[in-house]
Amino acid sequence: MSPGRARSGPRPKRTAPNEPVRALTSDVWYTLLYLHAPDQVRLDLARVRIWSSPLVRAGRSRTEAITAVRALESWAAAAEGEGWTPSIPVQAEHLTERTGVPIDPVAIADRLDALVDRFPIRVAPGAIATLARLHEAGLRLGLVSNLLHETGEGLRRLLSQVGLLPFFSCAILSSEHPWSKPRPEPFRAAVRALGRRPGEAAHVGDLTYDVLGARRAGLWPILYTGLHRYEPARLDGLTRITDCKLKRVARWADLPDLLIHRH
Repeated sequence: MSPGRARSGPRPKRTAPNEPVRALTSDVWYTLLYLHAPDQVRLDLARVRIWSSPLVRAGRSRTEAITAVRALESWAAAAEGEGWTPSIPVQAEHLTERTGVPIDPVAIADRLDALVDRFPIRVAPGAIATLARLHEAGLRLGLVSNLLHETGEGLRRLLSQVGLLPFFSCAILSSEHPWSKPRPEPFRAAVRALGRRPGEAAHVGDLTYDVLGARRAGLWPILYTGLHRYEPARLDGLTRITDCKLKRVARWADLPDLLIHRH
């Protein structure tokens, strides 16, 4: 049985905290960090150029190279949906096997990590002030994120540059583990690292993977909708979430009252 298809066990449906919230885990992209839509399009195209350049140098036509990279993206996205997000080295190996062209994973990773420095990555409005308030209130904070386009080291560097990294006591990143959201294991690992129990933890994220994975792990899922307008292509799966009791927040500033004061 592949890592992505392994059974994830019972899926408790957590609609509200049953004890005081003492920990919060958060997704990264389009929960804490985002780009305006035109910048995201340019970034996606730049990533395709990075992956396709070794194929073009090896004599493939640009059309053939781009087709191969788009197929790689589809394969990686399908694996992510099964709870296994292939790291950059694994993606490079897959592309090499599919095309017969050796792909250097270190060179690709370095270029992808450097790419975000050229784009205006933004912090979600109110996130820094809210994280500071939650930290001061005694909540332990962690990250749970799937990574397809950068390394853990690259993401940590980016979070440090924008002033977010110091708030978080742990970061469970899919590139460093054999599983990813929507499986429960990343959430359980984060809660353990924070020294809390699932029943006293909440998770905030923007996608179906966040809601399903948190519920499966016994955390209270909170759907963050504040940046949905920037990511329409990523939201198809949200149509499957019809639970009217699911808590949704559109502003980071609303989280303290929800988590601390239980309003």
